[in-house]
Amino acid sequence: MDEKRFRKILKEGENIHVEFKRGKEGAESDTYESICSMLNRWGGDIYLGVEDDNVTVTGVPKNAVQNHIKNIINMLGDPNIISPTVHLFPESFEYDDTTIIHIHVPESSQLHTCKKVYFDRIGDADIRVKSPDVIATMFMRKYDIRTEEKVYPNIRDEDLRFDLFPRIRQMAVNRHEEHPWEKLSDKEIIQSAGLYSQDKDTKE
Repeated sequence: MDEKRFRKILKEGENIHVEFKRGKEGAESDTYESICSMLNRWGGDIYLGVEDDNVTVTGVPKNAVQNHIKNIINMLGDPNIISPTVHLFPESFEYDDTTIIHIHVPESSQLHTCKKVYFDRIGDADIRVKSPDVIATMFMRKYDIRTEEKVYPNIRDEDLRFDLFPRIRQMAVNRHEEHPWEKLSDKEIIQSAGLYSQDKDTKE
């Protein structure tokens, strides 16, 4: 990302698609709440390295950037943090002699929790959702885009292109060293990507 574009983002400030976070200590717990809420709403972008006033850019310590990125990837693969798990690809860029970590969060076709709590993105805030009625509404909002949750009972292993999985695994590792998929089996990757699961009502 070039400095001109990021300067414009800073000027426009936080909104439903943009969130600024402190970054000196890496991603704190509220960062994962923001990731969860964006997954559950319309996606967005999180920038680590901007203070609470949403103006002061302090950046992330340069010698800690790769460790912070690796930790974010590992945390997002932990179902105790985000469930269902997600695989995002944080990247760093330079701005005014500082380093910023950018996390792009796509809209998800699933509904996620952060530490077993549902979050939704309202304006520039991450809102804890506890009401069963609101949670049901969130599920219904996702219903039209959850195409991967349709049950295909006749699909077998031989219908899948397992010959592509070495390439998929290598591409993930090339993008981020020690990517979790490196050590997963082909079927575990499918589960991790949310493409294989069990319907809790029908057990299919």
